[in-house]
Amino acid sequence: MQIASRTMLAALLGVAASLAAHAGPRPQDQPPGGNPHEIYQALNALRVDPAQIYPVGDLRLRRDAVSLTFSEGTIAFLQAYDGRVTGAVFSGRGHVSANLRDPAEKKSLAHFLGVPLLQHDFSGMYMRFDDGAAEDLLDQLRRKSAALKADAVFAENWNKALANLNPEQSSRLLMDWVAQTPSPYFYAEIIDEQWGAFDILVDARRTDNVMLGQERWAQGNRYYDVWASYQGGDAPALPAFSPVSYTISTTIAADRAVDGEASIELRAQRGGERGIMLELSRYLTVQSVKDGAGRALEYFQNEAVQKSDLAERGNDLLLVFLPAPATAGEAYHLRIAYRGSVISDAGNGIYFVGDRGSWYPHFGGMGQFATYDTTFRWPRKLQLVATGEKVEEHDEGEMRVGRWRTPQQTSIAGFNLGLYKFENMQTADGIKIEVAAGAALQDAILSRLQSQSIAGPDVARVIRPGRHMRVPVIFTEASPTPVAAALKEVGQEIADAIGFEQQWMGPLPYRQLEVSQVPGEMGQGFPGLLYLPSLSFLPAMDQQRAGISDTSQESLNAIVPYHEVAHQWWGNVVGWDNYRDQWLTEGLANYIALLGADADKPGSHLLEHWLDSYRKTLTVPPAGQKNTPDDAGPLVHGYRLNSSRDPDAYRKVVYGKGTWVFHMLRMMMQDRASKKPDERFIGLLHGLLESNRYRALTTEEFQKAVERVMTPAMAVEGGHSMDWFFDQYVRSTGVPEYEVEYSVKPAAKGFRVRGKLIQNNVPEDFVLRVPIYGQGQTGKPVLLGSVVTSGEETSFQFASDVAPKKLMIDPQMTLLCVTPASSAASASDPAE
Repeated sequence: MQIASRTMLAALLGVAASLAAHAGPRPQDQPPGGNPHEIYQALNALRVDPAQIYPVGDLRLRRDAVSLTFSEGTIAFLQAYDGRVTGAVFSGRGHVSANLRDPAEKKSLAHFLGVPLLQHDFSGMYMRFDDGAAEDLLDQLRRKSAALKADAVFAENWNKALANLNPEQSSRLLMDWVAQTPSPYFYAEIIDEQWGAFDILVDARRTDNVMLGQERWAQGNRYYDVWASYQGGDAPALPAFSPVSYTISTTIAADRAVDGEASIELRAQRGGERGIMLELSRYLTVQSVKDGAGRALEYFQNEAVQKSDLAERGNDLLLVFLPAPATAGEAYHLRIAYRGSVISDAGNGIYFVGDRGSWYPHFGGMGQFATYDTTFRWPRKLQLVATGEKVEEHDEGEMRVGRWRTPQQTSIAGFNLGLYKFENMQTADGIKIEVAAGAALQDAILSRLQSQSIAGPDVARVIRPGRHMRVPVIFTEASPTPVAAALKEVGQEIADAIGFEQQWMGPLPYRQLEVSQVPGEMGQGFPGLLYLPSLSFLPAMDQQRAGISDTSQESLNAIVPYHEVAHQWWGNVVGWDNYRDQWLTEGLANYIALLGADADKPGSHLLEHWLDSYRKTLTVPPAGQKNTPDDAGPLVHGYRLNSSRDPDAYRKVVYGKGTWVFHMLRMMMQDRASKKPDERFIGLLHGLLESNRYRALTTEEFQKAVERVMTPAMAVEGGHSMDWFFDQYVRSTGVPEYEVEYSVKPAAKGFRVRGKLIQNNVPEDFVLRVPIYGQGQTGKPVLLGSVVTSGEETSFQFASDVAPKKLMIDPQMTLLCVTPASSAASASDPAE
């Protein structure tokens, strides 16, 4: 894992949605009529206009693929503000329908609704808009000669609800109200007796500008189920602003309270916008926001956030308004002061920066690269590690002061602190590794080790089973303690990971890596700074005594270090900006980690084991459920995969299927007769790192890069396209199931093998080149040939020198598919 989940989720709704209103002090120099707080409060206060209530008879409104029909009842418009009507309410009988074109979105609808289209009656609706919906509806009413009606009860009932409903929408409308060129917005909350309330959103500020979804509670937790989300109409505009540099000053008090000030230089990518959207932890309260000249700016923080935003961001949003619309290409400066607590005490002298992705105000996503200059002041008894190269560190009374700078652009920065002990080492090619772990925790480990009998293992010399010290490291200080040996073992694991991964991706982007511990079983990779789980710092014997399973030990000791080091390239050099592309970063980091761990333990078949585990996790329904995790959605649905139906689907699909996708591509590119069989795949990785350095990589760009290096055999559908692969395995769901029926008869030379390959669980037009092997008397599988599937059954005929005892489908595990052999073993669910 690369970043905190709340920051990862920030990409789900794209460019911008809405914020609302913990209001800062209002500056006195705002232009008349342009004060954001006044506009926001006025939009909140709008109620039903008693002079705009109409009886309804067959009104219709269409937004993209969504059709709304108001068959019978009463519709009323909200009061106009500044001459504009921004909302309406309806009670009565109506119908909503949506027939989507995208096959993946149709499947997503079916996953939640049971059918691949939206067709529901409704009894009520709340609407907010600035896209001309009021004019459209009023024009229909005029053409029908609808008469106004007085309905005090209708108005009173809706006005009670509007006080709660308006704030979520007013902040989004505000973004357009103060912009030179508004971006059309339409929102409807629909009341359906069968499904409860659900949302229709059409917002030109979102990358996926059309969304259908619903807030749900399941097992005591709140989720936002995204039924469908897609790009309709025109392509989304560029983000209005992008960061250039961050200068951050952070003071950490003895009680772990944080006082911070961030100076952000940003650039307007397009003109006309005043609102700047940032992320900041809900546990930090903004004290002031100023521009570069020291003038106070208006801001909003965290209160009435849209349900769809809460689903992926949480209350971690900050909206700042410039005094006038921005000019494209111009640079702007923000100075934001904030205060609060984001640091928890995990015990044993370890402190945990819980909101690691939002401990400072920053632009969301992992595709906004900038330089960082960070200064920290913290209690002198503690040690601190941070992103970047350390410029200086010294004491000031009871405080310690340090400054770090990033030598190149990065998308995020992190820090950690604690009562650390350090081990410093250096790889043969000069990369410095500093391992930091809690002194108290290490003392506890030492105490346990000393309590063992003399006949116990010499932990100072214990190397985890299968470990091969392939990359020599030089330790700057020798230490006789077993604890130091455990830290050295972690450092050696990181050095091994660096050495292996540089063979695949080129030189490590940073000349120094800081490694520190965090509670739990998850790791995280900041630029030049790795977080490893505390359990990774325990010697292997202690892990066993602690009851950690063999699979979890394998993950902690063999895979997590490789995975987090891989993020130094994938995530910290090549990023992602859209939730649909995050699978590239996590899937590739995980696959490279498995390759490294497998190479580290020759003969263990670790890669095959984890691929098989991922396959079973994807294709076997969890206990008591009908659907498999793969049914939750395709890779490009990212964090949409997590829902009330399967809260853990993101991990299962992105880590499992994402890993398989990269494995299949590597296998298709591999030249097994060459001395460098993976040269083509390695070239692909190098090309991606070069062309996308310090920028976001999209799924479409990745496919084009694959097509530039694909082999003729990869053109399964002819031409020079990998659409077949990406459409089936990346943009859609479904894992094919195969079996064979065949006969073997003598031929003039050898034997003739005839049969048919049967394909299930995928659409009829699913195509794949499936290798068929024959198992002879020696038991070793021999490749007979490949079958390109065509429909449910595909006939084949092969010649064989010997009569095969049986046929085997892809025994070398080059394809994500289910065969009789692969489904024989019991399923397991490996840790990340």
